[in-house]
Amino acid sequence: MSDIKEKRVELILQQLQQLPTLPSVAVKVMEVTGRDDSTAAEVVQLISADQSLTAKILQLVHRASAGVRGEVTSVDRAVVLLGFEAVRSAVLAVSVFQSLDNEKERPHSRFNREEFWKHCIAVASCAELIAETARTRREELVPSEAFVCGLLHDLGKVALDVMLPKSFDRVVEAADLLRGNIADVERSVIGLDHMVIGKRLAEKWCLPATIRDCMWLHGQNPDALPATVKNARMVNLITLADAIVREQHLGYSGNYTPLYHKDALINAVGTTEQALRDMQQKLISKIEQRATALGLGKSSSSELYISALNQANQELGRMSEQLAAKNRRLALRAKFFDALAQFQGELRPDAPPAMVMSAIGQTAAAVLQSAPVAVFSIQPGQVFAEVVLIDGSGEVVATSVMDCPPKFAKPLEGEGPVLNAADDLEWIMAGISPRLAADHRFWICLETETSCIGGVVWGAKSGESQRLSPQAAELSALCTGWSLALRTAQIREESRTLAEQLAEANRQLHNAQNELLRSRTLVTVGEMAAGAAHEMNNPLAVISGRSQLLATQLKEPKLRHAANTIAEQSHRLSQIITDLMEFAKPVPPNIQQVDLAELLEKTIYEVKGLTEPAGRKIEVTMGEVPPVKVDGQQVQAALLEVLHNAVQATDEGTGEIIIHAAYDSFSSRVVVSMSDNGCGMDDQTLKRAFDPFFSSLKAGRRRGLGLAKALRWVESSGGSIRLESHQGQGTRAMILLPAAWPVAGETVVEEKKEA
Repeated sequence: MSDIKEKRVELILQQLQQLPTLPSVAVKVMEVTGRDDSTAAEVVQLISADQSLTAKILQLVHRASAGVRGEVTSVDRAVVLLGFEAVRSAVLAVSVFQSLDNEKERPHSRFNREEFWKHCIAVASCAELIAETARTRREELVPSEAFVCGLLHDLGKVALDVMLPKSFDRVVEAADLLRGNIADVERSVIGLDHMVIGKRLAEKWCLPATIRDCMWLHGQNPDALPATVKNARMVNLITLADAIVREQHLGYSGNYTPLYHKDALINAVGTTEQALRDMQQKLISKIEQRATALGLGKSSSSELYISALNQANQELGRMSEQLAAKNRRLALRAKFFDALAQFQGELRPDAPPAMVMSAIGQTAAAVLQSAPVAVFSIQPGQVFAEVVLIDGSGEVVATSVMDCPPKFAKPLEGEGPVLNAADDLEWIMAGISPRLAADHRFWICLETETSCIGGVVWGAKSGESQRLSPQAAELSALCTGWSLALRTAQIREESRTLAEQLAEANRQLHNAQNELLRSRTLVTVGEMAAGAAHEMNNPLAVISGRSQLLATQLKEPKLRHAANTIAEQSHRLSQIITDLMEFAKPVPPNIQQVDLAELLEKTIYEVKGLTEPAGRKIEVTMGEVPPVKVDGQQVQAALLEVLHNAVQATDEGTGEIIIHAAYDSFSSRVVVSMSDNGCGMDDQTLKRAFDPFFSSLKAGRRRGLGLAKALRWVESSGGSIRLESHQGQGTRAMILLPAAWPVAGETVVEEKKEA
């Protein structure tokens, strides 16, 4: 059922409270006749006080088949002749029709009340006749009670016609067109059927349980009746009588469906097919007698009871106060359940704690009738709480994070749900109390089985706990829903945080694995270089010395040149081994405070000695950066290697290199950026740029240790190097160096140098 239809059903059920109540004399007669110690004098006194009811009782006794001789003119004799059960049933039947059928039939109404009453009287008379033949076997079928149950079994239809005349007209029209069961059409058009309305009406009027069950459950299969039904045989009797009357086309019921379980009903009631056939021969005369005696089934009967109904409503207003209180209680409970349903319906399945707290605050402001409302959330194990403040319109007006006690205990068992916000919430009151209403502070704890996970705080006048005490059960149920939603959101947030932490741990693990692999590679290179130095240095010294000696002794220029070449190449090989040793086992850094501007100036000067940068523009911009704390020689060598690569990657005449230095206050590092507009690197080259012995140059390639050594030197001083490059678009190298001290601000100073 949709939310709109559910709301419509609730409104219809609320309209029941506006229907008339039973006359006070009927209530009193039912009370007296229901007591074991009641006397006939009490019943006579009550009936005699109502002239209309007195006339009905006297008419009824004249037509009773009790062998009465002479004219009965006194109520006391009529009560004695009829008996308490018959009088009780007669009073109840007359009072019910007096209460509901008090208005003239609408001119264009599709619901023919005269035919409907004819059907009800027919069912009542049929039920009474069946009960007379079946009661010898089972005493609980009292004929007079069966008559009343049959008379009132469809009373919910009259109630629907009174409360919703237009809707019920559509129901009658559809039922007549479809030739189905009117109850199915009622549920489709209105949202509930006349059986439920009849049950609620019986409860409103405090009718006996047997009558209520007949109004509610008639028409069901005997095996489908709930086990809690007080008199299941009476319900089955009314179902059987209704089916027989519909078969005889007596009156209008709106139900055109045949009865498929008639045999089961006959067995459940305790009668036979023959007994039913005999009963049907007496049915018409019985209906006429009962209709005449009760004055029902005539179109003018409603006019006779208008004045009596007004008087009855005034007299029973005081008696209905207790029922009204129960209705208010039900309305209050419905209010809380509607609030919980709205709260759960508006939340997304993946709602974060902040959204859940906002929804809790909106619901709390409506239910507690107080605003603003503060809601806080404490994740288990945390020492801070998230707090949101909700105003009367349901909008979030403030959010904050506050420190809370490490162990914030939930209230003791049996306390609450409304608590005084005393020392327990001192940590939160300083921040939110000035923004709450009134002078006193109250709160509701949102808890799990072991701890407090949050709460709702609001301001109110003294006595708030007493005001809300009648709603304690409903508040507790609502708090359970709040707590479940908040804890679910907290767990979801914890899972999200753990997933993010796991992803970060995986990233760090991957970086550590790469660093470990690089370290192992360096160890391998170091071991290889050490072995090469040990095994090759002595032979190289011999080769170098002998070749130099040979060059001095040879007269032939060509041979002397060859000897000199041998000496030069042996020196080169020795230098390669030395470079490998320096790369694998660099000299420990001598960390000192170094001025970066001076370091960059020396680097630019030295790059001119390595290559010819003519035609290339080198632009330097310096922010207000502190000195760096590094090994000056090693870092200068690293800067020189990076700048040298930039010069080689650019073209003469169009080459441009931009060096910019700035301070990052968050990481306390100085960032030196070197950008060029050279040829750039492809992805494969960029990925292997720091690998030892790798070079993208083919002819005349270098040893491939330049960037690898630069990274080792910078890292030994606590820094790092990052490369960004796209083929054909140039390269940017960022050298991050630890600052000697932080600076408050940064003023950019530009310096341009032409190489």
